[in-house]
Amino acid sequence: MTAVREERIARELRRLRGTYTSTDVQRALGITPSKLSRIESCKVRPSPEDVRRLAVFYEADTKTVERLAKAAEELKRPVWWTEFVGPDWSSALGYHLELETEATRIESWTVDLVPGLMQTPDYASALITARVDVPADQLERRLELRVRRQQRVRDGSLELWVIVSEAVLHNLIGGAGVLRDQLLHLADAPSNVTVQVLPFSAGAHSGLGVSFHLLEFADWPTVGYQDTITQGLYYDDPDVVQGLARTVNDVRATALSPSASRAALSQRATELEG
Repeated sequence: MTAVREERIARELRRLRGTYTSTDVQRALGITPSKLSRIESCKVRPSPEDVRRLAVFYEADTKTVERLAKAAEELKRPVWWTEFVGPDWSSALGYHLELETEATRIESWTVDLVPGLMQTPDYASALITARVDVPADQLERRLELRVRRQQRVRDGSLELWVIVSEAVLHNLIGGAGVLRDQLLHLADAPSNVTVQVLPFSAGAHSGLGVSFHLLEFADWPTVGYQDTITQGLYYDDPDVVQGLARTVNDVRATALSPSASRAALSQRATELEG
């Protein structure tokens, strides 16, 4: 499962080619028009050597050449999630896991539940069990995958900025005890995780009615993501991504500060003890 990397390489090579024709490429590099077409349409996995030669011929700067060649080399790298994702799971899951694995920072705004990367096992179990599209025999494997996905949060290699609506503090997913433990988990988030709560008192704001995530990368443009009941929606159009970024910044500015949010989470957890 290397769809994300292949698509990124193909997209950038198409952009870099500019006005060069496939005949120009064949004359200069010996790469046939049919092979070039397959590379640009992700129908063949490009070799690091071909990617480097193409980028150099297109007069890309040294940093871009090395970045693309490195990405092509990484196409050979095994992916960790193959042990979890079977043929009965959505193929889109692999696409999402690849993005998530390569992200350096994820910003999330959610209106009704805690983002998956910060869910406790009991909270996640309650959510997965409630889904009508998940067979009962997949529950344990999905929980194991959720825990494995959270590894980069635990080891500090992934930065998270989580903003949740106050509704999340009251939605009794799994019951009072499960929600209490989940809120305490958010209140005690590690240093690479920032948590904010948007209170009901905020009133109207630009994030009403929609949850989404922004995935940022070291060498690639930011991608926006929204989860629906039937599919995940991904946005890489710069205008769309910038619009989502403006929205999350507005919500962030309206929400309680991180310290006040920790206090609100802890207070609500105390209320749930009764």
